[in-house]
Amino acid sequence: MSKQCEVCGKTKMAGNQVKRQSKWVLRRTNTPRHPNLQTVHVENENGATVKVKVCTHCLKKMKQEEQ
Repeated sequence: MSKQCEVCGKTKMAGNQVKRQSKWVLRRTNTPRHPNLQTVHVENENGATVKVKVCTHCLKKMKQEEQ
């Protein structure tokens, strides 16, 4: 199961998880940040519906283009 937007190609990014104690930073560990993907049914040129994994940013753009 791919974790990639089929419209823009957005994939996971690297981020830091920061452990703190009071005002000091104890350690930083690398952690992956995944995009918010939603499965949407979209009509293609032939009129058939296809399941597509889309990030919420692209989903918002698609809804604005419909109006």
